[in-house]
Amino acid sequence: MKNNTRNSLKQAINHKLDEVSLNEDQLSRLENIMGIHTAQQEQIETSNTNNSNNKAHWLYLASVAAFVFAFIASTLYMAKPENMLQAIADEVVHNHLKLKPLEVKTQTIKGVQKYFSKLDFMPIDSTMLNGSALNLLGGRYCSLQGITAAQLRFKETDIASVQTLYQTEYRQDVFGDLPSIDKGDNPAEIYVKGIKVKIWIEKGLLLALTDVP
Repeated sequence: MKNNTRNSLKQAINHKLDEVSLNEDQLSRLENIMGIHTAQQEQIETSNTNNSNNKAHWLYLASVAAFVFAFIASTLYMAKPENMLQAIADEVVHNHLKLKPLEVKTQTIKGVQKYFSKLDFMPIDSTMLNGSALNLLGGRYCSLQGITAAQLRFKETDIASVQTLYQTEYRQDVFGDLPSIDKGDNPAEIYVKGIKVKIWIEKGLLLALTDVP
């Protein structure tokens, strides 16, 4: 009975986690909390030698579940910044300044789409790059505000600087209202550490492009 209860609790928590996105720091905090509660639960089970303690056991499991769900809710509430555009630009520039090796090298959007098969969306050839001198180099998996994303890398011929384009699923509940070029809006432009970042919505995706001088 106790194993079934524990499995049910685990399934409920996993189901709740599937509905949200937590960054690495938040996941680490949650894992530490769950580790503490698991150790406490094992101590309770060791000391429970008869059925008279079943009520306390059930109350304990309920309190653990309530605590975890409250942690998730409060974390998401606190994690959503007041200025989402600024938060996205900050994250984009941070990743751009600390570029990691490419996971796939390709010069075509089809090559990108083939590699990023684990995404819940299809990376697109943005119309914002039409007519530009940027040449695709490849990409790697990354994230924006805790949501899995594709980081594509571009470079102009004979120019040393590299540009990065981020694409991820646009979730209004996470990102709020952002400019959509499909509706005729111009991309938002924000400077961070001397780097201009353009942010916009296109074909249901959130895109962010660096513009390094």
